[in-house]
Amino acid sequence: MKEAFPNYYLEFKCIADKCKHNCCIGWEIDVDGETLDFYNSLDTPLGERIRNNITGDEPHFVLSENDRCPFLNNKNLCDIISECGEDAVCEICRLHPRFRNFYDDFVETGLGLCCEEVARIVLFCQDKFSIIIPDKVSLTDEEKEFFEIRNNVFNVLQDRSVSIKGRFEKLASMFRFDMDFSLPKLCSLYHSLERLDDAWTYELDNLRSFVFDEEILEDDDFAIAFEQLACYFVFRHLTDALEFADYKERIRFSVVSCYMIGALWSYYKDKLTKEKMIDIVRMYSSEIEYSEENTKALL
Repeated sequence: MKEAFPNYYLEFKCIADKCKHNCCIGWEIDVDGETLDFYNSLDTPLGERIRNNITGDEPHFVLSENDRCPFLNNKNLCDIISECGEDAVCEICRLHPRFRNFYDDFVETGLGLCCEEVARIVLFCQDKFSIIIPDKVSLTDEEKEFFEIRNNVFNVLQDRSVSIKGRFEKLASMFRFDMDFSLPKLCSLYHSLERLDDAWTYELDNLRSFVFDEEILEDDDFAIAFEQLACYFVFRHLTDALEFADYKERIRFSVVSCYMIGALWSYYKDKLTKEKMIDIVRMYSSEIEYSEENTKALL
C-alpha cells in the first residue's frame, strides 16, 4: 500500500539510551504472532530467556522491577536488538512511536508526541507542516471531501499573519463551538480521567488555582510551537471523522489540547525551558492520546 509521511518524518531517529523517558519502561509490551513464532524458533540462550519472559493468553512480556522490559539492560539498550537486530523486536516496538491513518488506497504514517524526541522535532520545526498524498491514488468522494476540509483547517492554522488565538477563534467559528474555555472546569475533567503518572497529576494540580491569562496564545515566541502542535493533533485525530462525522468534536479536541498545554506552559513561563515544553507535551500525549478511554471521554 502506498504510504505518505509528514515533512519532518525522516528527521526522527530513536535516541535509545539518551532518552529520559524510555518507552521500554511503564508500558505493557504485547508480542504479535509472527514475532512469537520467531522467538519460539530461536535455539539460543536468548531465545530461551525470551520465552521464559512471555506470559498470558494474549502474549506479552513480563515486566521486571520498576516496570522495565526484561530485555532493557542496565545501559538502557535492548538485548534483543543488540543480539538479533532491530527486525527481531515485536511489532509494537518496531512501530512505536508511529501511528497510521488508513484510507481506501493509501496510508499516512505519523509520529506520536509521547516520544520526547518526536516532541522536540515537532515543536521546533520552523517549516509549515505538510504531507503529500502519493501520486495516482484513488480517493473516494468522502475522502475528497475530507481532504478539502482538512486542508482548509491547515490553512487557517498556518496563517502566520494572525495570532494563534485568532486562528483558534476562526476554527471555532467555522465549526461552531465556543472558545470561552474554563480552566477550572477543564482541570476537573482531566482529573476525572485515568492517569498513569503521578507527575501528570502534579501538573494538573498546579493549574487548579492558576489564573490563565491566555497571553501565551498571542505571544509570537510560541506561535510556531502552537501551530505545529495544532496541526499534529488535527493530522492524528481528524481522520476518524470520515467514519464518525464528528468534525467539530475533533477540531475542538485539538484546540482544547493546545489550550491545556498552553496553560501548563504559562504556569512555568518565567522559568520555562525547551526541555520543560517538550516534557509537558510528552506527558499530555502519553496520558491522553495513548488511552483510548481518555481520548473518547474528551471527545
